[in-house]
Amino acid sequence: MMRLPAIILAGALLAAPVLAQDEEQAARELVKQQKYAQARELYERLLKLDPDNLDYQNQIGRLSAWMKDYARATEVFDGVLKRDPRNAEAMVGQAYVEMWQRHYPEAEQLLAQAKKISPDDVDLEMALARLCHYQNRERAAKDHVLRALKLDPNNSEAQELRSEIDPPRPVEVRLGFEQDRFSFTGPGNMGFVSAGYNGEENHIALQYEEWSLFDDRTRRAGFTLERKLGGWWVRANAILGPGALVIPRQEYAGGVSHALPKHFTLDLDYRLMRFHTADVHMASPELAYYFTKPVWLTLGFDNSWTEWRTFAAPQAVNHSWLGQYYQQISRKVVLHAGYARGNEDFETLTIDRLGAFLADTYLAGADLKITHAYSAELFGAYEARDDHQHQISFGVNFTVKQ
Repeated sequence: MMRLPAIILAGALLAAPVLAQDEEQAARELVKQQKYAQARELYERLLKLDPDNLDYQNQIGRLSAWMKDYARATEVFDGVLKRDPRNAEAMVGQAYVEMWQRHYPEAEQLLAQAKKISPDDVDLEMALARLCHYQNRERAAKDHVLRALKLDPNNSEAQELRSEIDPPRPVEVRLGFEQDRFSFTGPGNMGFVSAGYNGEENHIALQYEEWSLFDDRTRRAGFTLERKLGGWWVRANAILGPGALVIPRQEYAGGVSHALPKHFTLDLDYRLMRFHTADVHMASPELAYYFTKPVWLTLGFDNSWTEWRTFAAPQAVNHSWLGQYYQQISRKVVLHAGYARGNEDFETLTIDRLGAFLADTYLAGADLKITHAYSAELFGAYEARDDHQHQISFGVNFTVKQ
């Protein structure tokens, strides 16, 4: 005759799978209701009952990513891949973690590995579509969505993303205005308009500017070229005009950008500015770091050499640096702020490169995506110079894509 403890043990063993099925069903219902924290708690409990269940682990990783708990998600997916290096589901999950943090090269590498293992996976095609969509590679995004729908014609996620994908808008027109207010003279104004082609691997634009500054009025015009070569972006631009006291009559620049490992991006630029009274050479390396949240930092250093032509003076060498903080608070809004020290005022539209003063500059602004076709940038700065003068700058740029 079976003893009572044995009966209890047998009953528990028989009931455990039923309880697990009930909790798993409850977890799936919570996911549908977007109650991700509660669903994760249930999957954590299920994992304790079945520690070798990789599906539970992938679910925990996916839920952690949806909750923006990227550190936990990465820990879980890494654990899955250590036990099963060919687990494509974990690779796709970790790729989402990377792309939601703007770590696009890392996400692309993970998805390329998953593609070799599971070439006909709908979830993989959707991940590739979203990666391209986040980088404005809309043609490639559309191709992946269509492939996902070919594999699963009733896939609601693919149908929804297809409606979100914006058709390519390679023609870009930008309008901008800035006003500088000085403590020692009247305000200065600058306006510009640019138009060009903005493709996935090639950018070209023509720009026209008008300046009114220190009782001088002048105009300039030029062009910008940018091309992607492998993992590098290479750029060059030139702008010419009559010039003025602090506005170059000739300006030439070239540079490169490259995504580095460990979430860093490197920019290297050189600029030559020819004023009426001097030539200024400027070398500007900049390093950006992208955090696990939609936050990134940039740190730039300017090393400039001023060669005076109108009077005998030694070559002036100036050093400046600029740090900026960016945070994406929604899909349509990015806020940024910064601090600079040196002889530059660091504003996009203002040129003050002769090295005649040192200053502390405080910057703030916002990038706004109004629609797929329209966006705007607001910015301002306060500059306190070492000669006890100050300057306030503010402006707005509008961009239209068609």
